[in-house]
Amino acid sequence: MNSPQNPPAHQANMNLNLNMQASISRFHQGVEYLEYLNQVHRVCRPSSYFEIGVQTGQTLAFAECPSVGVDPDFSHLKANPIFQKSESHFFRMTSDDFFAKHNLKTFLPNGPDFSFLDGMHLFEYLLRDFMNTERHSRTDAIVALHDCYPANAEMADREENYGRRADMATRLMWAGDVWKLLPILRDYRPDLEVTVLDCPPTGLVMIRRLDAGSRALVDAYDEIVAKYQNVNLETFGIERFRNEFPTVNSRSVVQPDAMRQFLARYS
Repeated sequence: MNSPQNPPAHQANMNLNLNMQASISRFHQGVEYLEYLNQVHRVCRPSSYFEIGVQTGQTLAFAECPSVGVDPDFSHLKANPIFQKSESHFFRMTSDDFFAKHNLKTFLPNGPDFSFLDGMHLFEYLLRDFMNTERHSRTDAIVALHDCYPANAEMADREENYGRRADMATRLMWAGDVWKLLPILRDYRPDLEVTVLDCPPTGLVMIRRLDAGSRALVDAYDEIVAKYQNVNLETFGIERFRNEFPTVNSRSVVQPDAMRQFLARYS
């Protein structure tokens, strides 16, 4: 990533009031994930960007570099996803179809500097998205995953189950079962640097030290899916989950100098 030593203060410094800026979720006390992603773009200035799950276009709009966005439905766009980009490519298809039909490096020749994966909220989909993104990425690139740190087991169900929720505070949130990526990556890819940030409402996972040539996940894919298909967060144990995958305080690594140092740990 391009990380200028002294970017203009209006571009990078976040005026966070640590007392007044309450988390939108009582389960995560960090910087809201949209703010954190925006800060990554402003501070680290990626040279290329890839996103799965464009939705409203807000996160794609943060990027000011050549970008690729993949989503089967662009009808919910609200923000201008092009913004100041010199080059943008949009693919209205599933991520599986995109990777089957296209080579990401056709559009981003050096691979994505920063990727944000927020597509289908089922673990096997996110696993494939990560596998496919990694094989086009450099070692020093960053891949961010969303929704991998749910507040409770209800919102981590494989079905959206909005009408069967007991916890009204999270009744409209569905993270799906992509939380499984954390134990999967720990067990099958211990070479990766995986950090969970306490960004509400469902955490933000930052992955570094990528290996485009690794076949560990590809070769074990069927085994992984069979192993985790019928596991849910209730049976896995949410306290066990939190103990095994503690979070980093995102407020401590959001201001420019702290963020550069934090992300540089994984270069």
